Amino acid sequence: MTTPRAQKDVAERSEQELQDEMSDVRRLIDELDEELVTLLAKRQRLIERAARVKPALGIPANVPERVDEVLAHVLGVARREGLSVEVAMNLWRSLIDWSIQYEERLMGDRAPKRDSQASSGGGPTS
Repeated sequence: MTTPRAQKDVAERSEQELQDEMSDVRRLIDELDEELVTLLAKRQRLIERAARVKPALGIPANVPERVDEVLAHVLGVARREGLSVEVAMNLWRSLIDWSIQYEERLMGDRAPKRDSQASSGGGPTS
């Protein structure tokens, strides 16, 4: 949200100052994107780890209760940090769907089915 004071500040600055600020904003976004990719790669490695453990415990890739837990946790963090709940929900829903599919591929025929689940625990994927 832009305040009237911020709008006035922008209006009083030269085009070069605004171009410099825009370059700085883009550089910072690029740096943040690198951090996000690094974190997502760490999350993927945890998914791979969960896919190795879950079959031995009889846990399928998709554990709806765990999906609900993850979404509730993420939405709470989003609210606390001032991130749009809509953005958080859309991103994590997509991330979780991909994670479940990835786990299922990694588990192959070792993947237990939901009705044969021995435990209701889940990994970092869902």
